[in-house]
Amino acid sequence: MHQSAAQHRGLIPLENGGHWLLIDKPAGITSHDVVDRVRRLTGEKKVGHAGTLDPMATGLLVVALGKATKQLAEGLEGGKRYIATGKLGVLTPTGDEDAPWRIEGRVPVFEQERLVEVLGVIRTQPFQIPPMVSAIKRFGIPLYKMIRRGWWLDRDPRDGTIESLELVGFEAEEGQFVVDVAAGGGFYVRALVRDIGAALGVPAGLTALRRLAVGPFRVEDAVTLEQAETMWAEKA
Repeated sequence: MHQSAAQHRGLIPLENGGHWLLIDKPAGITSHDVVDRVRRLTGEKKVGHAGTLDPMATGLLVVALGKATKQLAEGLEGGKRYIATGKLGVLTPTGDEDAPWRIEGRVPVFEQERLVEVLGVIRTQPFQIPPMVSAIKRFGIPLYKMIRRGWWLDRDPRDGTIESLELVGFEAEEGQFVVDVAAGGGFYVRALVRDIGAALGVPAGLTALRRLAVGPFRVEDAVTLEQAETMWAEKA
């Protein structure tokens, strides 16, 4: 990889010769799809990513090139920040929009003050019960594979420390809310939305998710896949 790559936005050189490539992932593709596309356009055999984004999610995906793949854990240090949209009265088996079925019903109209109160309580909770759709393994099998087989297991609480949680939008009649949340690694935003609904006594599902930050990296410094392709075309 030519050293002039360091001059490009979204491409961060490391002392070991590898690079971080900050991608603003679009909805509708997996994090693995992004890695495959970056591998093809760069010609780099060693490509990985730090912190998976589900297909429905958009925003910052930290991609490692070359020797940076040995430092993927470092790419997650410092926690993550998201803008998440949830909807009250929505129930899916996955807790989000990437689900084989969806049930939506009418729920009471809640005052914004009640929702803010709930967020305040959740913000102080040190633990979180992971969702079934997660990479956590039981009996050597990831939970997300178990739920596809129709299995449902109890999960032990995990560290769910929240650094900040703010309500940034609320449509009471629609039961839709938007929160800005920052938390450590291993935090599940779909579980947060689920818990908000549970505290109100209704189901709730994640309808949109955008990752703003991973550790020291920010989505404002990222490039789209199309911009990354242009970047490498210019370098060729």
